[in-house]
Amino acid sequence: MNQLIAQLRIFTSELVKGAMIFWTILLAIIIGAYLIAFLGGVPNMLVVTNVPIVVFVAITAFRLIKDDLDYSIHLGITRNLFSFASILYIVAVSILFNLFHQFIILISSLLQGSILKDTLTFFSWSNILSNDSGYVFNFGLDLLLTVLVGFLLFFMASLLTRFGQLAVYIFLLAIILALFSPSVHQTLFDVILAFYQGSDPFLIWGMISAIILLPLLSFFTLQKASA
Repeated sequence: MNQLIAQLRIFTSELVKGAMIFWTILLAIIIGAYLIAFLGGVPNMLVVTNVPIVVFVAITAFRLIKDDLDYSIHLGITRNLFSFASILYIVAVSILFNLFHQFIILISSLLQGSILKDTLTFFSWSNILSNDSGYVFNFGLDLLLTVLVGFLLFFMASLLTRFGQLAVYIFLLAIILALFSPSVHQTLFDVILAFYQGSDPFLIWGMISAIILLPLLSFFTLQKASA
């Protein structure tokens, strides 16, 4: 337990600084968008604020192995514990960032129409999918997407550490070739369309399955990774 706490402290040593910079920039972008929309008279200006969170968590997940694996192993922390702590850390950061994101959107929604002129429209899954669940639905989908991409980059980092750049290139090439396959195109289109229409939640179950599978693959890949 003490080693797990020590490992999480290693991960979080630079998180506070990085998180402050990230949210300062994102809030500055939102405020700047308000000013542009208000001064330029742009009605219902669309602002996408969930994608930067996905990118931040993805970079953070990749750097866990790149920056901290060697140091952690030299401190006596096992690869199993490192993998477990990494999974907890990625999930925890994803939850905290997406909760704060929904809080910002909630505050902005309350201010718009009263203090602020209603000039910004924040991207949300509930609007696209015509779902009335609101913040809970948006938080859930954003969280799934953030964790999925985070685990994907963590797995790619494990491939890079264990096998080198060639393994990462082969993995990416396999994904690209699969996406160019007509059968995959049609299947993916059907799945997305069914999810959009609310007739089949297979896309969600597919994301959850990948979220379970990717950490397991990373766990076994890191077993023999050099440090």
